[in-house]
Amino acid sequence: MSAITDNAKVETAAQVALRISLAGRLQGIGVRPAIYRLAMELGVGGQVRNCPHGVELDVAGSQAQVAEFRRRLRSCLPGEANVTRESYADAPLARFSEFSILQDDSSAAIVTSVPVDVAVCADCLAEVRRPGDRRYRYLFNSCVKCGPRYSIIRRMPFERDSTAMAEFPLCDECRQEYSDVEDRRFHAQTISCPKCGPRIWSVSQAGEIERDQEAALEAAAAALLGGEIVALKGLGGYQLLVDATSDPAVERLRQRKGRASKPLAVMVRTEADAARMAVMNSVERHALTSSANPIVLLVAKRGATVARSVFPGLNTIGLFLPTTPLHDLLLERVGRPLVCTSGNREGEPLAYSIEEAESQLAEICDLWIHHNREIVRPIDDSVVRVFQEQQVTLRLARGLAPLRLEVSSDESAVALGGQMKSAVAFCHGGSGVLGPHIGDLSNLATQERYRQQFADLQSLYRFSAAHGVCDQHPGYFTTQETADRFGEIDSVQHHYAHVLAAMLEHGLLDQPIMGVAWDGTGYGADGTVWGGEFLVAQGKSFERFAHLRPFALAGGEASIREPWRIAAALLGEADAHDHVHYLETLEGKRLPVEMIRQILGNAQFSPVTTSAGRLLDGVASLILRRERCEYEGELPMMLEAIADRREAGSYELAICDGKVLQLDWRPLVRQVLEDLRAEVPPQRIAMRVHRGLAAAIVAIGRRRPQLPLLLTGGVFQNRILCELVADMAKNEKLAVYLPGAIPPGDGGLAAGQLVSAIGR
Repeated sequence: MSAITDNAKVETAAQVALRISLAGRLQGIGVRPAIYRLAMELGVGGQVRNCPHGVELDVAGSQAQVAEFRRRLRSCLPGEANVTRESYADAPLARFSEFSILQDDSSAAIVTSVPVDVAVCADCLAEVRRPGDRRYRYLFNSCVKCGPRYSIIRRMPFERDSTAMAEFPLCDECRQEYSDVEDRRFHAQTISCPKCGPRIWSVSQAGEIERDQEAALEAAAAALLGGEIVALKGLGGYQLLVDATSDPAVERLRQRKGRASKPLAVMVRTEADAARMAVMNSVERHALTSSANPIVLLVAKRGATVARSVFPGLNTIGLFLPTTPLHDLLLERVGRPLVCTSGNREGEPLAYSIEEAESQLAEICDLWIHHNREIVRPIDDSVVRVFQEQQVTLRLARGLAPLRLEVSSDESAVALGGQMKSAVAFCHGGSGVLGPHIGDLSNLATQERYRQQFADLQSLYRFSAAHGVCDQHPGYFTTQETADRFGEIDSVQHHYAHVLAAMLEHGLLDQPIMGVAWDGTGYGADGTVWGGEFLVAQGKSFERFAHLRPFALAGGEASIREPWRIAAALLGEADAHDHVHYLETLEGKRLPVEMIRQILGNAQFSPVTTSAGRLLDGVASLILRRERCEYEGELPMMLEAIADRREAGSYELAICDGKVLQLDWRPLVRQVLEDLRAEVPPQRIAMRVHRGLAAAIVAIGRRRPQLPLLLTGGVFQNRILCELVADMAKNEKLAVYLPGAIPPGDGGLAAGQLVSAIGR
């Protein structure tokens, strides 16, 4: 949009002029209108514009006026603003007769925070629900505080003409609101209304099209109440919806999507609806109702009105509130909670264009709800959990990404991440960014989406990195991409990258720490599979201080899908008495234990690992009597779900001294088997496992008590384990840091790689 015409008038001639530059999260959240209002109140002249680093303004007036403007500038900004850097300099003493909001046309590299997508705010939702309001039942209502941002930006800085909203010229009423300094939509770039904004329509499997909004909503509601699957074009891509109270509907979705048992998120209309379904503390409520609108993992209440097939075998449910008015009004019509999951087949990238949705989801959904506002770049839903009153990001996506990283370097570098839960990070112009979740790079479609997002981030931020860094695993897609793009492979050990990401998160890059990096798999510095690591790190180096005792994975990757193989290896190595009986009767089946013994005797087919994630897989298989798992971490998640927190008992792990300490898990396995023979309830056994592992972590920490413990890696998505370590460490007067805004799993790997790349 061009500079506004209703400008603040300057009553006195300018005596001094000041140029102010602000960097940080400042675009797409109403910073320029707030500055304009302050200028009008104080009677100063000048101008404000978005720029590559954030916001730049000139202010002119008497010395007292300019001083007062500077004093009040920070406090006038919206609460969502985050100023990371500011500078002041004398400006040319021009005669500003007014204060103006200007549009930026710079082509310089972007170093400011790109605005994230924001869920519909309470004020906009109230208008949508209020009969007689001109935006009553308007599905794309937004204002200066809310609406699409990242998903619709074509180029920065954030101006309407540079977004997908450029296709919708303002009507006279919207233009009046946009220009009215007293209106809450003053200079709102996504402003629109039923006269001039986007529209929805529905398409059935038979090709029947309904272009009337209310009729399309009614068709979707009828389909959902009839047990059918609806594909809805959301803020960052298509979502698959079904009635969350219907087991047959949920099972139909699982079968068609190829998601056998992995938990599904549920969208509810109000905070009160969520409170009826799950237990929430104040931090969890804040996360649920925040403008980021993530899926929040909560402990489900008994008797919650949702099908058990939504989260089979678990005690946690992922809930979130409506992201847009479209979601809200559909929930109103259905009158029930809705399963809302990514619009794709399991393992494939998110569909985000109409063409993709109608081709890729044709065998999954029964009805499509489309709209004509383009999604410029896809982005999935974020997932968070709360540990010890602290929000932890499990999947960094809509509302939270791109995430600004506190790195200070003028270098230009890019980190390509890992293979699973992939994401890209980069730095240029003195700032760093961690991009949104992309997914598992095991199929060609997701690899192509990865390349697309890589190129898109370069275009959006206007940078070209001369240096790239990746994981050390030679078989990862990102390793080959690094070689193809930069001509050489500069790599970082997997668990060291996890630890560096945690150090960055907590501002501890300049001091020695002990990183506890526990996950499912990672290529070790010695070429074996690591995953139960204690790394002492400082600056650009690390020492492997301790690790779990190695054990064999019978059949290699087959043991990940069939964790009873891991249980066989653990029991055999622990020399547990009568363990064959327990293996041969898992899930009531006779398993080929003798074959596994033979495989374990052949190193070629049984690689060794120190993985805490695989250890938990095997132990959980034994306790839960489960032969197979359907997704990464399923059995450990089920073990956490049944753990009885009232149980005070604990299993022991031994510490074996040496140049590198080893944490011996064999005593734990023997004790588990003894309790199983004694028919101790699995809920108590599960808690004893968690307490034993937590106590072992703290025991290793006591060997270097001066070093803070940083918990990182996918295993520390386990709330019970994290909170036990935190409590035990506190009792031992050890400093411990839990995960936070950077995902502890592989979604945060690129952030640590980026830290390693800087200064090489």
